[in-house]
Amino acid sequence: MAKQLATDSFVTFSNIEESSPSYHRQYDFFISKFSQMCHANSKRSKYGEEAHRIRCAGLRGLRGVVWKSVTDDLHPNIWEQEHMDKIVPSILYNLHEPDELDNKNGQASATGGKSTFDASSFADSSPIARDEDEQTPRLLSDRCLRELMGKASFGSLRAVIEPVLKHMDLHRQWTPPPNFAIHVFRAIIYSIQSQNSYFVIQELINHLDSMCTAEASTRIGIATVISNIVSIAGTSIGPLLLSIFNSLLKHLRTSVDFERSGKCQDRHAEQQYQEALINAMGDFANALPDYQKVEMMMFTVGNIPNLDERRLKQGDEFLQHVLVKTLLKVATKYRTAYLATVFTDSFLNTLLQLALVRDPQVRLATQLIFHTLLDRHDNLSHLSHMNYLLDVSDVQLTVEKCSRADQMFMRKHIADISNVLYRAAVLVDEEGLQPHIDAIQCTMSLLCIEVGFDETLIELFRLSLALQELALDSSQQFSDQKRIAIHNLVAKYMNLAAQLMANPSLCQHVQQVVSYRAQRGAAGLNLLNSLKDPLTSAASTPPAEEKEAREKEETGRGDRIEVAAMAAERGLLFEIDDVAESLKASGKDVSRLYVPFLTSTGNNVSGNDSNDVNADSDVDMNDGRDSPPLPTAGIDDVSVDMSMDWTPPVSTAPSRRNTVFTLNPPRLNSVGLPPTVEALRVYANQPYDAAEEERKEKELTESVLSQIREMPFDERVAEAEARNEAGDLSRAISRLLARNADTVRVRDVGRPPKPKNIFDIELPPSYVY
Repeated sequence: MAKQLATDSFVTFSNIEESSPSYHRQYDFFISKFSQMCHANSKRSKYGEEAHRIRCAGLRGLRGVVWKSVTDDLHPNIWEQEHMDKIVPSILYNLHEPDELDNKNGQASATGGKSTFDASSFADSSPIARDEDEQTPRLLSDRCLRELMGKASFGSLRAVIEPVLKHMDLHRQWTPPPNFAIHVFRAIIYSIQSQNSYFVIQELINHLDSMCTAEASTRIGIATVISNIVSIAGTSIGPLLLSIFNSLLKHLRTSVDFERSGKCQDRHAEQQYQEALINAMGDFANALPDYQKVEMMMFTVGNIPNLDERRLKQGDEFLQHVLVKTLLKVATKYRTAYLATVFTDSFLNTLLQLALVRDPQVRLATQLIFHTLLDRHDNLSHLSHMNYLLDVSDVQLTVEKCSRADQMFMRKHIADISNVLYRAAVLVDEEGLQPHIDAIQCTMSLLCIEVGFDETLIELFRLSLALQELALDSSQQFSDQKRIAIHNLVAKYMNLAAQLMANPSLCQHVQQVVSYRAQRGAAGLNLLNSLKDPLTSAASTPPAEEKEAREKEETGRGDRIEVAAMAAERGLLFEIDDVAESLKASGKDVSRLYVPFLTSTGNNVSGNDSNDVNADSDVDMNDGRDSPPLPTAGIDDVSVDMSMDWTPPVSTAPSRRNTVFTLNPPRLNSVGLPPTVEALRVYANQPYDAAEEERKEKELTESVLSQIREMPFDERVAEAEARNEAGDLSRAISRLLARNADTVRVRDVGRPPKPKNIFDIELPPSYVY
């Protein structure tokens, strides 16, 4: 009772505002005494039933000391390490130690369940708590910790954080699930100034550095705490953005190397630690603005080991797998606006290479990264495992017009992307076949929806027809299941694209092929079965009729055409001529559709006549790593300004845009252009004919060579000078000015010369009236 009265007296004294502070007052004795009172235990006979009251008194006394020391500028020594080593452990001991009052009321202790926080409760900075509901050591210590952190400056944060970390180590509070550690650090983050939040995260990462040789459970707990508090810090972690993320990546790499070295005794725990680090990096990226999320993805890609298999070290393949999972975690937190913003050349090239590595899990994760970055209208949930649909409008897909910037991006990269998708289909293993096929189909569908302008659509149709030929290629050592899966992929995409384009003839062609496959094709090609409700059909069909239908299907199976013989049956395949006619009827330029589909390994796939794609080719064996770099197709490499839509620069490649400015264009006047606007419009809208352009270039080359070989040099020089003089604009203007000067001079013959300036004008004499 005496201790409580003395504490109340000191607390009352701490509330007195002094006009003239004392120069010799010290509180070292009070800190030691109040800290001792905070450790009172009811199990000891010395305190008995009064233990929790003594602990409350000690906590209130420490709050009074902190309040009095902070308000008095002459006593800043409260933040010295020797004082914090007494105050902080006393607070934390009561924060996680269950007290008798809590047990009587049936409340859960801090170590027994998850703790919740109310940010508004930190606004009260009063040094004294008089409410009855706060007269328990655990609740009072929580308020005391918040006030202590709220009064700490940036220079004194380290003195408070270090005892907290030491307490967690000694009392093994990092052991999963680290509910108490999460509780404490969330209270610290909420209490300190927001601009200092990054310091707490940096201290936790530094502590993780010092615990790199500790048990996996300890490291898992620290990583879990970081993951739970990093979102609270928000954008205040900007000053140490790359440093923090680099530290997490370094710990991830160290853990992977340790797991693969053979010295790890508990690989499952080590994998849990890696998952905790990946989640921490994902939550870390989620707290950043979008432009910094892009930096984090670029930084992660830069840490992926060399994709050249010949240079891979031990454990690098597994590190690829882990870092791709990390990249996927960060990518899910990013919302793409313009494709060129996130898919820079280096980033896209790395993703395209990762889509062709040997590890199937890495290939699948790379496709998922494409999905989450391409999906800007939340269509991914409908497209990830989409079946054949009679009416795509039932799925409620969101489709918007493609921007000019995205069109520019896709003109440059669509050939590379379709090339990689084709080779990824070749590399699909028999194990886990359907997830990989669904991922490729989802990527094609997202490209059709997000950037579905003419050139992208034509390229995707080329890819679909090439995949159909791949499934028919007898030189490929594919199983029937894989061939059926590829055929179904093509049919599902054709159905989706045709309905999104609202092309009736193409929709009819797709429906005819799907219906004929259901009647004559192999059993796996019947996509119409997915339209039936299995529960309804099973309930409505009697057992006898079901048995009869099964026997009829088995007897009629001999009439069905096997997958290997599909090429001989016309109605089972999508015909390139029918697809081209349907697209041409809707105003599309289908000349590109007939261009052979070339992979970067030199394989040729075109139309309905596919060349051999050997199983021993670079596509299968090297996964694209020994092949030359992927070619860049389309426009020149220019930086796209995202602030506005703009017209691309004129390309020097043969295109319809350049045919207007050829040396000898047909039906042109002497100026080099069609004589009328209507003729110019007709000429500009003519479809691009690659053979005709090649013939013109060849004729021009032959004419130039014949002139060089046959015409004398002096004659060629004179002809060139005459041609240049006739087409030189400056000389033409000079000639016009000279001719005009001669005309004026002839007209002014006999007239008095004009004065050169106003001073040469002779005015009439003045008369005086």
